[in-house]
Amino acid sequence: MILLSYAWGMAAQDFLSTRTVTHKSSSQGSSYSASVEFPTEGSQAVLKNVRQWIGYMLDTEGNFGADIRRQLEDSCNEFLRNASKTSREIEIEREYEDSRCVTFTATITDKGAETWVTEDCATFSKRDGHRLSLEEIFNCSEEDIKNLIWQYKGNTKMDVDSPADVFPMNAGFTDGWVIVTAPAYNSPATAFRLRYEEITSFLKSSSNGYYTP
Repeated sequence: MILLSYAWGMAAQDFLSTRTVTHKSSSQGSSYSASVEFPTEGSQAVLKNVRQWIGYMLDTEGNFGADIRRQLEDSCNEFLRNASKTSREIEIEREYEDSRCVTFTATITDKGAETWVTEDCATFSKRDGHRLSLEEIFNCSEEDIKNLIWQYKGNTKMDVDSPADVFPMNAGFTDGWVIVTAPAYNSPATAFRLRYEEITSFLKSSSNGYYTP
């Protein structure tokens, strides 16, 4: 996690306060383990939307709010109720924050006969709390974004044979990187990290920092 401050006047209260909450349980050969960095103080608009996104990642839509322990219990109980000798590990953390935006990432690993990994990256504007879209981050065509994912995929195994068939889903900022998610082999969504300084010509311009509202 990296917190950046700018000389042009960011107040300490602009940053979120968080606490990390964990939950572990097992039943009949299946197990569940989660670690969530949960926002506790900050802009109400940001808190609401980050918590809603966390609820979505935990598959507890409708149980939004400050009671993260209850959400984890619900998430765990629902998983174990339907699991059959499988395990789930969830990690959600704040990965980046400055005075204009905050980014949380999630990794969900399901292990059974096969291993499936689902990742997401969500950047929220501090102006009004909304989650940034691909269109707010990139200033290029979808075809260009597909090609960038292909260029930076490294050793990630894909389910498609060409960049034309890649499906960009979400994007966000971390320190020095732009993360874009797209399906890959055994992954409904994989986080692809694109080096920020190498792709600036494809991004929306910003007067200071990664994002200008």
